[in-house]
Amino acid sequence: MTISNYLEDSLLNQVLRNTTFASFATVWASLHTADPGETGTGSPLASTPRFSVAFNAAVSATCVNSASASVVCSATGGVSHIGLWDGSSTATANHLWSGALDATKTVANVGDTITLASGDLRVSLA
Repeated sequence: MTISNYLEDSLLNQVLRNTTFASFATVWASLHTADPGETGTGSPLASTPRFSVAFNAAVSATCVNSASASVVCSATGGVSHIGLWDGSSTATANHLWSGALDATKTVANVGDTITLASGDLRVSLA
């Protein structure tokens, strides 16, 4: 997964400049039909809401999701990428990471559910 400029700047400022970085209680995921880009806003699966994802503690600079996470899709298409956010609101949340899925998941019908099994989502600084 690719770390966003927002998170890169926040982490560097906290570590190197002793500025406070406000952590967040929940990480939210968004589904995309292509690379969402640096801002995370490109190619979203139309009208599909963000959904919360919980993570285990980091080991060897990598975190994996600690439980399954699901979302009911409001549109159809091939989901090839995921974005991670510090909030559920598309208007106010900050993009954290984005990356490609191992394989495209096809949403054939409105109302289909996409589920990430526990351990399927890996976020790494390595």
